[in-house]
Amino acid sequence: MLPKQYRLRKMKDFEILFKEGGFIAGDFLNIKIWKIDPKKYPRRKYPKDDLKIGFVVGIKVSKSAVKRNLIKRRMREVVRLLLKEKKIKSGYMIAVLAKADILDCEYAEIEKAIMTVFKRARLLYEN
Repeated sequence: MLPKQYRLRKMKDFEILFKEGGFIAGDFLNIKIWKIDPKKYPRRKYPKDDLKIGFVVGIKVSKSAVKRNLIKRRMREVVRLLLKEKKIKSGYMIAVLAKADILDCEYAEIEKAIMTVFKRARLLYEN
């Protein structure tokens, strides 16, 4: 499970992210990303070096909640391991959006897709 401090949970935060954020497309998933600007929303009191990540698997991906939750668990695990290794840059709000094609993917393919999209967004530290 993703540590609490990194979870993007509030609907207002998702609204701000989708309004302000940039879009980056991938094969099986897309991301919405917003570099946190505390001055733009002073009442929200965002720390400049905060990192919040949310996961969205819509009903268009699958009508079955079991399948949607499986995809979310796999995506969360990939991101959790990246956070554990301290590979993701802070100061961002990120929403990971699954596409319908992701249903046929195994864990390794989801991991590769997330790494590719995060690299394209320049969210990962270079080793």
